[in-house]
Amino acid sequence: MASRYDLICNVNGGSEHKIWRIKVRVIRLWRSSYFKDNNNKPMIELVVLDEQGGRIQCTVKSIHVYLFENSINEGNVYMLENLSVALNSGKYKPTMHEFRMFFKRETRVTLVEDSSIPLYDFSFVPFVEILNETKDDRRLVDVLGVVTGKGNLIEFKKEGKPCNYVVIELENIEGGLKLRCTLWEDYAFMFLKHLEDHPSESYVVVLQFAKMKNFKGSVGVSNTTYNSKLFINANIPEIEDFQMRLKSSDSQQGIQFSQLSDHASLTLEEEFLERGVYKSIADLKEVTQNSVFVTIGTVKDIESEYNWCYRACKKCSLGLKLDGSMFYCKKCVTHYSTFVTRYSIQLRVVDETDSASFILFDKEASNFLKIPACELRTSYIAKGGDKNRHPEEIDSFKDKKFLFKVQVKIQDMESIVPYVISISRLCFEDNIIASFEKKYQIEEVALIQDNSELLSQFTESSDLLKDNLSVSCDNGVDTPSPLLPTGKTASNMDSSVIKVLDVDLAEYCGNASFDTPSKCKGEMHSEQTIVRVEVHGDEQSTKKLRKVIKEEKN
Repeated sequence: MASRYDLICNVNGGSEHKIWRIKVRVIRLWRSSYFKDNNNKPMIELVVLDEQGGRIQCTVKSIHVYLFENSINEGNVYMLENLSVALNSGKYKPTMHEFRMFFKRETRVTLVEDSSIPLYDFSFVPFVEILNETKDDRRLVDVLGVVTGKGNLIEFKKEGKPCNYVVIELENIEGGLKLRCTLWEDYAFMFLKHLEDHPSESYVVVLQFAKMKNFKGSVGVSNTTYNSKLFINANIPEIEDFQMRLKSSDSQQGIQFSQLSDHASLTLEEEFLERGVYKSIADLKEVTQNSVFVTIGTVKDIESEYNWCYRACKKCSLGLKLDGSMFYCKKCVTHYSTFVTRYSIQLRVVDETDSASFILFDKEASNFLKIPACELRTSYIAKGGDKNRHPEEIDSFKDKKFLFKVQVKIQDMESIVPYVISISRLCFEDNIIASFEKKYQIEEVALIQDNSELLSQFTESSDLLKDNLSVSCDNGVDTPSPLLPTGKTASNMDSSVIKVLDVDLAEYCGNASFDTPSKCKGEMHSEQTIVRVEVHGDEQSTKKLRKVIKEEKN
């Protein structure tokens, strides 16, 4: 016996003559118009939900609105029969279904009673996932959080029309992350009126079908013009559950609004201590998709093999290509006779886990160096500076600790270095750095030594060690001498000990036998040499180890 109706998960564009029949609840209905002609009625857009949680967008085109506008209401359950199917290619998608459905003149709409389909349905996206985005996302998301900050109502004119918005700050419970949320027009007035009419100790908000926006390097959410839905302390299970968890958490001790600055950019404290998602350098190098994080590290070197500045387009700041006697911008598709000099400094940054190259661009470099790139270049040329080196002013970055907000951009996962790490914001204020280290419990530990430099100092057996151990690390890091085993110094160690290196337990002890979780032993053989390895846990970090390599002749 054929099913009485189809499930949304089975809707597809492959059956041209199939008559689709779905039983769904309308969880969102709105009208939108892309026409300036007032003779056309606004289209009706629906997001519908079936009994298995499937969601799909349905559209009633303007020419059919008069047939259905009095037959469909938000919240009701309907049997919809004979709809057409097309690809879901809208700019902002309220569902992630591959397809969407359109009403036809022959479509039948029947109101039914069915309590098996929930009245509300949310697909909450974690704050960390939103904050990690590097660009505007075309999907619409649902967010849930408690209001911890509110800005003033901002009024301005755009193309002669008045516009209004208010910025609020939402915080989740588990991770303590904060998310910027911009409410526009009616949504802003609705929020402010609720605060005025319903005083409360806390306000838990759900913004459904919100769009993600990247503004000056910070990703947040905002309502759309038509289809977003705002819930404030509403009697729905999701908000009630959040309120219960809020009361039982440590954060519910008199939640108070902070007054958000009307200035668009975030403070350094907000950027690094409240909003940013922290990853160590080792973790940054494991990222597999474009993301934004904050991290901490010390600049150990300026990579002089890369130019410290570049010729930039005056209009878009993109690098220019020399084309005869002119400079060509591929973004503006224009030739220019002049250019602007901007910083592009490649820094070698190291922390207690690893090291990597970070690219620092003009704004943050100028802010730290207190001199524009064009002036420094002019001064450097006047002094007869070597074009293969960099001005000594740039060395002021070396051996200094910074907080970095970085964008990790994946280029080719098959290459040796599949990513580019660029700095979008820099912090060198000692008090903020100290607070950051305290928050993430970051301690000073010995840095990873460049093993290729160490092994080059050994005797004729060093080549054998390189082949057998394959000790690898990012090159170019000048670090302090490695730690020696407890109770030994360089002068009293056994003569058979070649060197002590910092290594990773998982990588170098995979086939070794473990005496304790922090100590292991193993052997590697060759025709002439047996290399015995003892690895001892570093007291400061389980990820940092000391390896004592001994050589014995057969």
